[in-house]
Amino acid sequence: MTDCTHPYPLRALHMYLMHGMRLLAVAVFLCLGTQTMAANTRPFLMGFTPWPWDTKWAALQDTYNFINANADIISHHIEEGVPWTEALADTAFHPQMMQDWTLRRDLTSPGLKVFLSLSPIDQMRTGLAHYRGEGPQMPLPADFANARFNDPKVKKAYLAYVRRAIDFFRPDYLAIAIEANELLDNAPQSWPDFVELHVETYRALKQSHPELPVFFTASVHNVVNPERGDPAATWSKLQQLWRHSDIAAASFYPFLQQPLDLANPFVALGELRRHAGGKPIAITEAGYPAKQPAVDALRNLPASPEIQRNIYYGLLARAASEQYIFLIVWAHRDYDALWNRLQGKIPEWGALWRDIGILDGEGLARPSRDVWDLFLRMPHL
Repeated sequence: MTDCTHPYPLRALHMYLMHGMRLLAVAVFLCLGTQTMAANTRPFLMGFTPWPWDTKWAALQDTYNFINANADIISHHIEEGVPWTEALADTAFHPQMMQDWTLRRDLTSPGLKVFLSLSPIDQMRTGLAHYRGEGPQMPLPADFANARFNDPKVKKAYLAYVRRAIDFFRPDYLAIAIEANELLDNAPQSWPDFVELHVETYRALKQSHPELPVFFTASVHNVVNPERGDPAATWSKLQQLWRHSDIAAASFYPFLQQPLDLANPFVALGELRRHAGGKPIAITEAGYPAKQPAVDALRNLPASPEIQRNIYYGLLARAASEQYIFLIVWAHRDYDALWNRLQGKIPEWGALWRDIGILDGEGLARPSRDVWDLFLRMPHL
């Protein structure tokens, strides 16, 4: 999930009515296109992360049941920190951590492809990932507290951690850094050290697992935002890193793209394709809210179930026409219950993704569910 610790005021957002005719045109295209596309095959996998809609066990079970029945890939996005000490010493990871891993594996249908995301970068994209011990996001151990990404012990520990995760999850696709470009925004001085770590980890993994696609992800909606820096300079640095990546993988939330134009909401994906040098593309996270997010910076965002449907249709159609590898929507169902239960314990920007589900908070299907099913019914090549 993208870093939204620095929410930006939306610039030049058109009001919904100004887009009425354009949205109508998209809706007509949707209706006309379903008849011809139904007979086509689908070149990309479709899936979700198992982000639950509530803290209760029943919600977690329901989430996995839905994914197992309505997807052909699952995204295990593990960004809780790294067991640095244990990985370095080649000792057992904490039982609580392994319990979480085992639960993920046991609840995942054996018929699903598995996309595993790990990262040496912390969730705020400012430095080294926190420690994963008894719980997630614990303070770094003393011998890692001031370590840089290219510290020999960091390199050794991170590679050992990733290899153990591969052995456990047996993924079909592997990300070894999440939204790496945001490190350029928040801690540019650390970028060369991170690149060194990434390149060495990638090369070592390709030697031991030559058939496994290994890559990093980038939040492309942020790359095209001029308020985040010079897009051309960022693309250039990403191009250098893509030399050591099998896929050009992106998290993409159109509603965080600046400026947003509903007539052309996929600008960032066009730029990704233009700069990726022919690399195959995968969308590792995506979503668009069906209601205006309860976040001050996005109070005027055009959002409705119909707009969400059109965005999802356009995204899935693009994945088909440009032959993406896979596409992941972050949450299958709105997490109103989770949000209400944890309100005050998580920051306001956590509401950004609350309403991106193809099911609403009550578990009822939105129009985007029909779009999802339309594409999912197409046989995957």
